[in-house]
Order: sequence, then C-alpha cells, then structure tokens
Amino acid sequence: MNIINKTKHKIYLLLFVSLVTQARNGSSWGFFGHRKINLLAIYTLPSPLHSFYRRHSKELQELAVLPDARRYILDEEAARHYIDLDKYQLNQVSFSTWEQMLRHTSEDSLRKHGIVPWHIPIVYKRLVLAFIKKDSLQIIKLSSELGHYVADAHVPLHTSSNYDGQKTNQGGLHSFWESRIPELLGNKLDQFSGPATHIIHVQEASWSWVLASHKQLKDLFKIASEVSSSLKEGEKYSFEQKGQALVKIQSIKYSLAYHKALNNQIETRFTAAIKHVGDLWYSAWLEAGQPSFE
Repeated sequence: MNIINKTKHKIYLLLFVSLVTQARNGSSWGFFGHRKINLLAIYTLPSPLHSFYRRHSKELQELAVLPDARRYILDEEAARHYIDLDKYQLNQVSFSTWEQMLRHTSEDSLRKHGIVPWHIPIVYKRLVLAFIKKDSLQIIKLSSELGHYVADAHVPLHTSSNYDGQKTNQGGLHSFWESRIPELLGNKLDQFSGPATHIIHVQEASWSWVLASHKQLKDLFKIASEVSSSLKEGEKYSFEQKGQALVKIQSIKYSLAYHKALNNQIETRFTAAIKHVGDLWYSAWLEAGQPSFE
C-alpha cells in the first residue's frame, strides 16, 4: 500500500469513528452543518481555484468532520474547537498571539480553556505550505479541517465555559442551537455569502470572528429562557427516529419558535462562516503564489 493510499485509509477510518460518535454524542454545527459550510465555501472562490475545489467537493464534505473524529482519539484535539472567553479579561486576551499569551500563562492553562483563535493560523500556515508543494491530498485535507475550525469559531457557545447551558439550567442548548435548528432549516441556509477576499492578518481575523460570536451569547441564553417559558412542557419535545434509535428531541414547534425569536442569528453566523472559510482558502492560495492545478 503506497503512502497516499495509507493516508486515505487512516482518514476514512477516522471518518467511520466520527459517524459513530456523532450519532451518539452530537458535534459542533453537526455533521450536516460542517459538510454544508465546506460545500458552500467552494462557491465563494474565483476561477481557477473554484474548479480545483469543485472537483474535490465530495472529499471536502466528508473530511469536514475529521477534527471531531480526532476528539475521541487525541487528547489535545478538543481544545482546538473552542475558547472560554469568560475565563479571561477580554481586554487582556483579545487579538493576542500564542507567543504573547505564553509569556504570562502556562500552556496547560491555555489549552484547558480552549485555543481555537490560535489554532486557526497554524492550520492556515500548513495549508499555504501544501499549496506551495502542490500536494493535492494535503490541500483538501487541510482545507476541510481549516473549514471546521473556522466554523466552530462562529458558534457563540464555543466561546463560553457555559457551552451547553449547563450552568444556567439550560442543558442541551449546544446541540439545539447548532445542530437541531440548522437541520430543520436545511436548504434555507443555502445563501451566497459573497466572493472570497484576501485576508492578510489571519490571527487578527480569527479573533474578530470569535469575538463577534461571543457578543451573541447574551441574547442566545436570554431568548432560550423566554421561549422555553412560553411553551408548555409537553410542547417542547417529541420523539424522532434517528437511525435505529428513537430519540427525544426538541419539537419542531419549539425549535422554530426559538429560531424566530433569535432573529436570524443562526443564519447570520452560518453565512459568515461560509464566507470566512472561503476567504482563508483563497488567501492561502494567493500566499502560495497562485499555483495552477489544471
């Protein structure tokens, strides 16, 4: 088995693990959301880059969940998906680099509270190098993973230690906001986010996305409580078939009521994620000298 086939074998083994673990535990933006974000990001790209990514759209969607699969294999993976900004003084941590933070905070402490705004630039640099080498396999793998982390940075609950509403008696809010409602919205999320643009300062951009998400938290928690209180207990949940299991899940009525009260918050973050994923793919290609893949 050559090195390319070995790499593909490892990737698809991880994807199998991901399918099993997601069905059991759920994940950020859900299987549906991450796949769709990577797919729609392709349409932000200019030709000829669009053509290259379009040829690999299937892989970009399949590999979109690879980072979630690794969370059950590598201890260090989980920290790459979030940052608990409520554990910091925002004016002291915002727009900082990893090196700046290490001057006064231990690496263990930083990883304990999440590192997503610092990990995005790392994956981006790896993607630039893959473009320089014209390594198509790595370009698609790293593009997929970069798309995952950028998408996670656009989820408000990924910026708080109260990531599931568990500290405010709102348990289950995580999957409600980023999986249940997007799945119900389906094709309504297929909105053109605009053409990709060049991002020069990736570290700064990563922080701007995380901070924009964080600003949405107050309304997210407040509206969840208001909508929950407005409905009878029997109206909030229903049972739906998920594979071979019958699962208790937020009812369509409850889900759409919360979505409406949020005033398009989920679509806004989703569309922003699509645009910024495309921005970084495009920027990495530009930084690598616009290599041709024709």
